[in-house]
Parts: sequence; structure tokens; C-alpha cells
Amino acid sequence: MDWVMIAVIAVVVLLGMVVTAYLITNAISNQMGELYAALLERELKSESPAPKREEPKAAPREEKKQMSVSGVNEDELIKKLRQVIDEKVQRVLDEARHKKERLLMLLDVARGYTLGYISEDEYNAFLMKVLAELDEFKKLWLARFPSQKDKEKLNQVIAYVARTKLPITVKSKDGKTTIKLPPEEALIRMTSSINSAVSILDEMISSRGGNPAVTPLEIKLSQECEKLRAKVEKLERQLEECQALT
Repeated sequence: MDWVMIAVIAVVVLLGMVVTAYLITNAISNQMGELYAALLERELKSESPAPKREEPKAAPREEKKQMSVSGVNEDELIKKLRQVIDEKVQRVLDEARHKKERLLMLLDVARGYTLGYISEDEYNAFLMKVLAELDEFKKLWLARFPSQKDKEKLNQVIAYVARTKLPITVKSKDGKTTIKLPPEEALIRMTSSINSAVSILDEMISSRGGNPAVTPLEIKLSQECEKLRAKVEKLERQLEECQALT
């Protein structure tokens, strides 16, 4: 019985020694692995090149980039500005017809004054509004058709319309006093002035309405027509030269 207990104790002690040795060996292996990894990492750091300083060219690149962005913004701004101007200019003939309608409306208001439905102040207030619209239309028209002749005609239109401001007066026969015309006679003079302004607008619209060349398609067609006209003229000259040789 005693020998059996001694054998069991010996086996337990032996197993304990084996397990202890295994744990110690495993711990030492882990420590050696960590130490080897630390040494390897330090070696790699010592061999890697030092980080380079930032090149001074980086700032000019950024500046160049900002200049480029600024340039794009300016181009976009100019593009939008041109688009707005083109849209206004392209509608210049339609605006001319609209101003003609406004003048005819002014004539209706003048008739209302003659019939007693509208006072002088009311007519003059509407007249001032129409004159302001005509002044803006003058700028728009000259932006599309920059012509001294057209400028003079538009000034005539404004002058004719301005003559209808109430009251309408004439000088007496002796030239010393002025006489206010009654509404019926005032309407005759106002109608004559407004009709003269309308006639000038009609003339300007008809003179420019044949080939306004406003939209991109119209401009392209106009250019193609010019090319064809140049080819026809060239063929005519060649034909004349052939006839001269024969």
C-alpha cells in the first residue's frame, strides 16, 4: 500500500515538473519572440530614410490652382453676362412691337382724357412711364443695332411722344401769350405726334426684320447664305472671264 502511494506521488510530482517546464519554456519563447520583434522593428526604423521636408514648390502649385479656379469663376461670370445680354438683345424686335403697342395704348389714354374719363395728371403720369420705357428700349435697340441713324430716329420717337404732355398750348396770333387748347383740339395734335412715332417704329422694324440674325440657328444660316453668295459671285466672275476670252 505504501509503495502504491509513493508511486502515485512520484507520478504526480513528475507530471507537475513536466507541466511547469512546459509553461516556463512557453513563457520564455513568447518573451524571446517579443524581444526579436522589437529588435527587428528598431532595425527597420534605423534603415528607413529620414522623412523629406516639404518642397517649397508646393505653395506655388496651390497658388496656381487658386488662380485657375479664379479664372474659371471669371469665365463663368462673363459667360452668364453674355447670356443675359444675348437674351435681351435677341428680343429687340419683339420689344419694338411691344413699344408700338404701348404708344397705341397711350393714344387710347389720350382719347380717355378727351372724353373726360382721365385727368391731365393721370395722363401725364402714364406718359412719363411710357417715356422711361422708350429710353430703356433705345439702349436695347442700339446694343443690337449700333447705328447713328437709328439713334436719331429713336430720339425722334421720344421727342414726338414727349410733345403730347398736357396741357397742349399754342401761341396767340400776336405771339405774346399762350392759349391752352381744348381737349378735342389737343387730341388732334396728340394723335398726330403719336402716329408719327408709330410710323418711325414701323419703319425701323421692317428695315431690320428681314434678317435679324438673332438666334444661333439664324446666325448659322446667315453665314451659310453669305458663303453661298460668295460662291455665286465667284462663279459669275469666272463666267465673265470666259466670255471675255471667247
